Amino acid sequence: EPITCKATLSAALQKSVSPGDIVFILARAAEGPKMPLAVLRKQVKDLPLEFSLDDSMAMQEQMKLSGFAQVVVVARVSKSGTPMGQAGDVQGLSATIKPGTKGLNIVIDQLVK
Repeated sequence: EPITCKATLSAALQKSVSPGDIVFILARAAEGPKMPLAVLRKQVKDLPLEFSLDDSMAMQEQMKLSGFAQVVVVARVSKSGTPMGQAGDVQGLSATIKPGTKGLNIVIDQLVK
């Protein structure tokens, strides 16, 4: 079951990003390895963005969304263009959810320090 979600950028942070900045949407296990279980790469100009995350987006065959009971979805605008969060990036996080959750809303509203 895919996770369906909408990611939006908070009005307060509109000026701190550019339309071409890379946005990484990723799901990771709530506990355990930090490696993303599913990754989607977009740009700020694609926001607000509706998307779904599923097992086909796994980076490694043995690390799939469906293999974990609880996950967190992160939407991050990456200044460096790399998926790892760095100071100066802005991000939003979901609560801890079960794979297959529908209709999540994530607001990108936190500065990564």
